[in-house]
Amino acid sequence: MDMRLLRYFAVLADELHFGRAAARLHISQPPLSQQIRILEEEMGTALFLRSQHRVELTEAGKTLKEQAPLIFAQFERAIDLTRCAGRGEAGSLEIGVISSAMVEPIPRALGVFARKHPQVRWTLHELTPAAQIQALKERRLDVCFFRVSHDDPQIVSEVVLREPAVLALPLAHAFALRAHIALRELENERFLSFGLLQSQLARFLRDCCVEAGFTPRIEQEVVELHTLLCLVREGLGVALLPASAQQLSSGGVAFVTLAAPAPEVSLHARYRAETPSPVLARFLDTVRDVVTADVVR
Repeated sequence: MDMRLLRYFAVLADELHFGRAAARLHISQPPLSQQIRILEEEMGTALFLRSQHRVELTEAGKTLKEQAPLIFAQFERAIDLTRCAGRGEAGSLEIGVISSAMVEPIPRALGVFARKHPQVRWTLHELTPAAQIQALKERRLDVCFFRVSHDDPQIVSEVVLREPAVLALPLAHAFALRAHIALRELENERFLSFGLLQSQLARFLRDCCVEAGFTPRIEQEVVELHTLLCLVREGLGVALLPASAQQLSSGGVAFVTLAAPAPEVSLHARYRAETPSPVLARFLDTVRDVVTADVVR
């Protein structure tokens, strides 16, 4: 339905006089009568009772008069939401993450974004990197975050954060009080790790050990960072982790800096190579701003 016809109806329903209604609408009376007839034809019912001296609403007209303000309000809301979506201020965002990525700056970026753009609905999906990439290509995710680079012409891989790897070990370990330690000194340690088949980060850190001269003896492979830290705390092994993992430690774990050249771990945002949606563009800007603010501090 042409919203203009509904506006003509609303004014006439208010005035109940074609002359006054036409004057309010800044049109002449014959075009107004014509437009009302067109509306009645579209509705399939008479909306006004016309006589030589008066105009009255039919029962159908009274019903439409009650509903018209709701229609106008919903129409205006639809326009506002459409404009907000075009500016990236409304819409939805599907975000893929791995547990080790849920450290700063990602949680804070989510908080800042939620406060700035309350009309955007976003959902987190905890998936392995391979599952994230698949979901990204199938358009079930808009953006995902995981460690280490991933070359794919369909996917943009943007470095969000670079940080050193550190050694996590139980407080009672002989190396716990060391200021730093070289990778090659860990040859005889029992290692805990994320799953080598699922985690590019795990494979990268294992390869760093191989380059240092030994193949790490991995006793247990886990999925969640919290699980790994709990096992370290109980003295079941040591682990190589991004430095930001210290944020999630609940105690009982020592973190020792690796001697130079320490492996550098990167956190990447990945999204389809097509132009990002306005909502995704705003979210990526928020992540970049949070990271920049951290560097300045």
